[in-house]
Amino acid sequence: MSNGIEAPKLTFPVDANFQRDLRARVDAYFQTNQLAKGANVAMWLKSVFWMTVAWGSLMTAGLAPMSVPASIAMWMLAGFGFAAVGFNVAHDGTHGATSSNGVVNQLASWTFDLMGVSSSNWRIAHNLLHHTYTNVPGVDTDLEPGAVLRFQPFATRHPWHRYQAYFAWFLYGFTGIIWIYKKDYVQGFRRHPRTGAQKTARDWTQILVGKALHTALFLGVPLVFGPHTVGAVLLGYLSLMVTAGFSLAIVFQLAHVVEGVRFPRPDEHGTLEHSWFAHEMLTTANFGRTALTTFITGGLDHQIEHHLFPTICHIHYPQLAPIVRACAREHGLPYLHSGSFVQAVASHARMLDRLGRGQEVESLAPAIEPASVVA
Repeated sequence: MSNGIEAPKLTFPVDANFQRDLRARVDAYFQTNQLAKGANVAMWLKSVFWMTVAWGSLMTAGLAPMSVPASIAMWMLAGFGFAAVGFNVAHDGTHGATSSNGVVNQLASWTFDLMGVSSSNWRIAHNLLHHTYTNVPGVDTDLEPGAVLRFQPFATRHPWHRYQAYFAWFLYGFTGIIWIYKKDYVQGFRRHPRTGAQKTARDWTQILVGKALHTALFLGVPLVFGPHTVGAVLLGYLSLMVTAGFSLAIVFQLAHVVEGVRFPRPDEHGTLEHSWFAHEMLTTANFGRTALTTFITGGLDHQIEHHLFPTICHIHYPQLAPIVRACAREHGLPYLHSGSFVQAVASHARMLDRLGRGQEVESLAPAIEPASVVA
């Protein structure tokens, strides 16, 4: 990792007041309403909906006789559908938030593998590094896209970064392709950041089986059984991947590379400035104003709630948001919100511009002041 920082050596100071108070209020909500913290009927119905959209569109695009333009449109709809499956099904599954049954969570997380993305690599890069050390430069891998883009103020700045607010959107479309065909293999050969262990044969088997199933279902079936030419299928697959990659990249960037968030660095002893719960409040922002945004993004518009309670199913986040906001304010902590989806995208664009120009970003106020937030 850059800066010579290793995740196992970083620590957070202990300040249990906010954590204890918030956990008690959240637990009381579930107890009072006699609710389980996993998926409910609405969650299962939503999962079925997005799985149907994704796989139904894919099979229609690849197997149904139609014009090439109509087929491409269906491939793109499938790409959006699979991004939504990632948000709504796979993401909760990898966090163990879908159910108290580990087998159910594993099955949900395997939807990532069917899309060509290694769920085992995701658990390390996302669950461990990103969720534990959110926005810590050199440790949170979500802030390290390589030299082509600059997502945090302590990364090396290159001349082309000055224009990243314009070309980043084009690159976001290749997120899925890079992830499936490069990133997973690079991460697979890395040692575990805490234990130093290498991937086992079982780990590699899961990775490679997922890749093989993805290739067979997304390319093999349309090529062998579909009515379209090889060129049309390849163009359709590319359209799917670009749509899915762009959708995934945009949603995940709106939580941590927007105005108002912080990029804390540890001191010389490897200690962060704030306790972990406070750290998450300072480095994470919510976005969106509608139930439709939550329905599509799988609750990722409620990133604050997700980071504080990643093992609670996202279907409960809208109800938890007022509890978290009120408790944070009572403890003198911010509750960052970038406004609507469009406003959040604009905030991300401004952050890309400032980071690309080497301008100050840590002193920026949030795009929407906490007092104006409506749950």
